[in-house]
Amino acid sequence: MEKKELANILSEVLVPVGFKKKGNYWVINGDEITKMVNLQKSQFSNSFYINYGYILNAIPLDDMMHIYMRVASTDKNENKRIDELLNLASHISNEDRANNLKRVLYEKLIPNLQNINTEEDVLSEIKKRPHLNAVPLVVKKHFNLPE
Repeated sequence: MEKKELANILSEVLVPVGFKKKGNYWVINGDEITKMVNLQKSQFSNSFYINYGYILNAIPLDDMMHIYMRVASTDKNENKRIDELLNLASHISNEDRANNLKRVLYEKLIPNLQNINTEEDVLSEIKKRPHLNAVPLVVKKHFNLPE
């Protein structure tokens, strides 16, 4: 499988729920927030990462997204499987890779993206985190969170 085919899988999953493809990004522009998904290649191998997150439209943006996450799992075995699916050098047939990757996206990515539609939803998601270290200062100030 090539990067292009991986991008096609993402488009197949994201476009029907309203995302528009722009290069290696898929975007939905909303009134309060912009939702973004990004396909990133590893610098060290033929592996990829699927990043996603949110831009708060009311505040300046210094990076790609204000709130940044990655398609992954807290279950060690499941996370290992996701890594294998996104490692295009792993010996998985294209059909199995595509089917399993779509399943992961529908289970791990789509529900998160569909449940967050406002700044209040983003704030609720931030508050579920064990710490706020990865939350940019501009976002903490916007939501009056501890710095």
